[in-house]
Amino acid sequence: MTASPRPLRIAVLGDFDGVHTRSWLRWFVDRGYEMHGVGFYPPADPPPGVTMHALRPRRAAAATPAGNAERRRARIPAGAARLVHGARYRAAGLRRAVSRIAPDVFHAHFVVEHGFYGAIAGVRPYVVTAWGSDILVEPERDRVSRMIARWTMSRADALTSNNAWMAERMVALGARRDRVHVVTLGADRYDLERADESVNLRGRAEGDTPVVISPRAHEPLYNIAEIIDAHARLARGRTARLVVAHGGSQTASLERRARGSGGHVEFTGFLDRAAFRDALAAAEVFVSAPSSDATSVALLQAMGAGAFPIVSDLPTQREWIEDGVNGFVVPLHRPDILADRMRRALDDPALRRRAAGINRTIVEERGLNDTQMQRLAAIYEELAARR
Repeated sequence: MTASPRPLRIAVLGDFDGVHTRSWLRWFVDRGYEMHGVGFYPPADPPPGVTMHALRPRRAAAATPAGNAERRRARIPAGAARLVHGARYRAAGLRRAVSRIAPDVFHAHFVVEHGFYGAIAGVRPYVVTAWGSDILVEPERDRVSRMIARWTMSRADALTSNNAWMAERMVALGARRDRVHVVTLGADRYDLERADESVNLRGRAEGDTPVVISPRAHEPLYNIAEIIDAHARLARGRTARLVVAHGGSQTASLERRARGSGGHVEFTGFLDRAAFRDALAAAEVFVSAPSSDATSVALLQAMGAGAFPIVSDLPTQREWIEDGVNGFVVPLHRPDILADRMRRALDDPALRRRAAGINRTIVEERGLNDTQMQRLAAIYEELAARR
């Protein structure tokens, strides 16, 4: 394939306050691509190196389509709310804004929201990325959401999925197989730079308390309460500290639950890149127990950093974790089994050490952004050349 004579100009529609979209953008900015972001309102913190285009001036966060989504779902079906938002994006001039940018490729993230709004705009060539719940959960909510997912994917020139299982679900929903590509947003090499300092490789000083880390959002999907309950069971027979990072709508209730659990639980809030990398290096065990999930970036970061992973028994997780070899896979909603696996992992330093080596190799081979984003760049180049 012949490289483009100039850096490609890419217009992106998505959540620019979201850490994953920003990571995606950062890779291309660092390599000289001309990146443009299009949003209904300006992001609170514009991504560095990205030229932002807002359809409307900034308003209160609760008034934005994204910020108001959960509230609207309580009143009307999710699919109907997205039809309303799609009409708002269209009326606000999304097509005009993207046409003024004149991108080589237009790319939207999250199929049933920004992917749908971008499809309405009709700018080509068009790429849509699925993130997880937009394929695994949302199409099952109501008939309209399912129709939106199918229609959006039919309008895309290329579709990307974070893992092979989700790619098959996209095909089952009607996506053309030859347009679906597995491109995993994974770990950066930055995330692996302290892997040799992992407590699972260097050991913990005698008398220091071992650490279990839970870094997922404090929302119902991620079952953080079950992790706290599992840790409480663990604490009855073993000393360990549970670090609960991130935040969300359930933070206050989770803090109350932890106070009554009898275990040593620490809430850190959201950790920036450097702090999260340090926290993973200092943790023997990483726990993620969602009811549904794509390929979690946090999981790949933990694997690359040397923390021993314990994850939900989901098809997407089994693409990365072989139970008892490089982590543990536990049934959903079984804090008793989760507690047992946490105990087994903490009691077996040799298992954790072997897993750290296996997991770093896995991430380097198929979970690094350096490799995965090159695959997306090739898709961009092909679509731009065809255009």
